[in-house]
Amino acid sequence: MQFNALKNMRVAILGAGREGQSVWRQMRRRFPRKHLSLFSEAPVDEFFVKVLNPALDDLHVGPLDTARLRQFDVLVRSAGISPYRDELKELRSLGLQFTTASNLWFAENPEARTICISGTKGKSTTAALTTHLLSQAGVKTCLAGNIGKPMLDCDDVNVDWWVIELSSYQISDLRARPDIVVLLNLSDEHVDWHLNAKNYRSDKLRLARLVEDGRLIANASDVALQKEFSGHSNVRWFNQAGQWQAGESHVVRQTHGIEKADKQAECSITPSRLAAPVSLPGEHNMQNLAAALTVCEELGVNFPHLNEALSTFRGLPHRLQLIGTKAGVRYVDDSISTTPVSVEAALQATGYADVVLILGGMDRGLDWTCFAKGIREETPYSIITVPDNGPNISACLKEAGVKPEGGLHALPGLREAVLLAQTLVPDNGCVLLSPGAPSFPHFVNFEDRGRMFKRYAGL
Repeated sequence: MQFNALKNMRVAILGAGREGQSVWRQMRRRFPRKHLSLFSEAPVDEFFVKVLNPALDDLHVGPLDTARLRQFDVLVRSAGISPYRDELKELRSLGLQFTTASNLWFAENPEARTICISGTKGKSTTAALTTHLLSQAGVKTCLAGNIGKPMLDCDDVNVDWWVIELSSYQISDLRARPDIVVLLNLSDEHVDWHLNAKNYRSDKLRLARLVEDGRLIANASDVALQKEFSGHSNVRWFNQAGQWQAGESHVVRQTHGIEKADKQAECSITPSRLAAPVSLPGEHNMQNLAAALTVCEELGVNFPHLNEALSTFRGLPHRLQLIGTKAGVRYVDDSISTTPVSVEAALQATGYADVVLILGGMDRGLDWTCFAKGIREETPYSIITVPDNGPNISACLKEAGVKPEGGLHALPGLREAVLLAQTLVPDNGCVLLSPGAPSFPHFVNFEDRGRMFKRYAGL
């Protein structure tokens, strides 16, 4: 469905956040006098409210009202609103049509060459790395999707390749034909949105079924992806012999277990061993780098000075970002972390000793058992949990026998957690915000949570 199809239809936009606002801007630009309705379950950015035209724009804030929504022909669903919800199922059964910002963009740009990147963790960094490396090689790129601009707000011209980060929310009903798909890893997340883990995995893997001509790049070290695609001839793997592989602090290209230390790699990327830039701490970031380098190889780009190209990459805000040092204590903002797996990766990057870890946020029903068992032997100095799922995490940690030297503490909010962390953290230690959960409803988004962490720390 393209925008022209909406010209004479009654259209409602579900969600008035980042994506919903981008849909509204496009609709208003194309149809200046068209009546539009927006429905938001969360408070709406006051700056956006001010640009709405009361004569043409109706804004409804509160629970979705199916009786009111029945009057429309098309509902443009924002990514945060699950199509599995009963309200949307009812509306679909009544014959209402649904589309999304992502589907509109792909329909409007059928000739765009796209690299779509997804995974439970690491997709933002991998998308940013891929864009950076391609740009350094002279390839005209545009970074969009979950990172960068909303896709519909991108008005770039003469783009060679679009690098698009996609979440499972966007993939579940995506109608597109990506040229290249990158799958980084797969573990349970967003179970509440997808109703169950089976739906989540199916929705995430749906991206692989959409890829043009089977140009799928996947992580050979991920057990779930190996199980899904092992034996498929159209998959290009990274993290296996003959391809880029991640180490703890480097990536290397090997053939039959023998490192090509002095030889040109099969494509024109060189050297074959790369140390991690300062902006990419931890083995999980080496996984991301291996994926980005594999994309570059797939496109046949040339990097005569790859180390130099990597040295100019800057890590993304709120992703294991060192936001400052105070009285010898490091403060690391990993507010983007929304799963137990991402918390584990953060601890592997920062180390466990002398770390005070702040955990907790929106409760999505995720199981913290594996995480708790995984840190039983190597435990942060102290762990502080905050609502909403803080009590559940604490109970899981206690049941697993996790006993941090500096104690396990449950506090009512981030401010209190930071203040306590500052009294607990050992000399030259680290206060790590890696919540393992979304920021709602206590913060506008993960960026807002990261900013407040920095403010509470006095940095």
